[in-house]
Amino acid sequence: MAKRNPLSDSEKRLNNLARKYETLRAEGESVYMEPDDFADLCSWYDNNYYPDKGDEVMEYALSIYPESTMLKIEQAYRYLDRGDSDQAEIMADQIEDDFTGDLQILKARLMIEREEFEVADDYLNSFPADKLDPILVANMYLDTHFSEKAITWLKIHGQGMEEDEDYLSILVSAYCYLGKYSEAIEVCEKLIDKDPFSAHYWLSLGRCYLALGEYNKALDACDFSITNDEDLGDAYLTRCNLYALVGNEEKAQENLKQAIRLNAVIKGDMNEFDLALLLDQARVEDAIRLMEFYLKHIDQTQDQRLNTYFRLGVCYNHLLWYKQAMSYFDMILAVRPGDKFALMQKAAINLSQEDFDNALHQLQQAVDANPDDRKFLYRMMGVVSLIMKQYDDFRHFSAMSDAPLTEEEIRQSIQMIEQDEEEAVKFLLEGLKNNFI
Repeated sequence: MAKRNPLSDSEKRLNNLARKYETLRAEGESVYMEPDDFADLCSWYDNNYYPDKGDEVMEYALSIYPESTMLKIEQAYRYLDRGDSDQAEIMADQIEDDFTGDLQILKARLMIEREEFEVADDYLNSFPADKLDPILVANMYLDTHFSEKAITWLKIHGQGMEEDEDYLSILVSAYCYLGKYSEAIEVCEKLIDKDPFSAHYWLSLGRCYLALGEYNKALDACDFSITNDEDLGDAYLTRCNLYALVGNEEKAQENLKQAIRLNAVIKGDMNEFDLALLLDQARVEDAIRLMEFYLKHIDQTQDQRLNTYFRLGVCYNHLLWYKQAMSYFDMILAVRPGDKFALMQKAAINLSQEDFDNALHQLQQAVDANPDDRKFLYRMMGVVSLIMKQYDDFRHFSAMSDAPLTEEEIRQSIQMIEQDEEEAVKFLLEGLKNNFI
């Protein structure tokens, strides 16, 4: 959704708006707020996993302000957040004009959703410099995972805004998306100099230090975050994760209780931001430690638990601890016998150990359980057959795959194996590994 400051301290104001709205509606009274207050409240419900309540607020707001451009734009972003770009397009088409530039940014976002990337860039650059808010354009690029574009747009169009908190907040998010945590820390420190009482700025600093493995500095930052806002659940959750990472399970559990009390851990949609930072930085052993803490202490749905098993298996495989990896994939298959991804990972481990027969068997199991994916799987089975010098099977699986080889390509592949088997196998296994990631 289009927001000016993704790190702003507004939780208490939004809690008050929610309390006002729900109290008046329960009493059968009308609720009068400005359109931007309704939009903020709607976003707050969505962000706190109450989309039905968000729908209710938006419907009520539009009944009061049926011609509100801002509310219609907000609803279009809500459709985009749910993956419904068609409804977002319909809503955008209902807006006749917009003098703030927000509609133009929405239209560019819709172009990006249609993968019309250059068209979107040209469209945005066609407007005068004062037509579009550089912060909102940069945030739109962030939302669509074009962090470099967000930074570039700010540097070109945000001149004179370099010390604004909105500008700096976008930079923090962009640098974090790009894994440039040292640069993000420098910007966080600038933000904290401007507002040392911002719990969110301190939390962002702590998460950057977490990503870099500087856990003591991260804990200090989380302490300052909680000192500034004792009700910031995400700060307790990050502090819980940090204590788990440094081996202080008692402190981790204390902070986890606070995070749960403040709804930072929600069954069905657990906050895994910190885990993502570790995985992004390939801090595999720390990621394992954190996930195994989750399994012990956080109430997960079955899907979450199986997802955690899968990531643990992948992490152990990365460390070449094959026995532990296999045990987690087996736990998935005990619940979902035909799970394609678990079977593929088991096949990958067997390939790493040159157990080609079992790898082929697991890929066949994946085909049997997932016939819609059989052409893709047949391609891999063909490569395994080639490595095993089972050339008839190689031809058979290649013909049924999603990328069948010509007879000349088959001949060259067989020749490659026969002439330099060791190097050819190494080359083919590397190619297979890329398919399993």
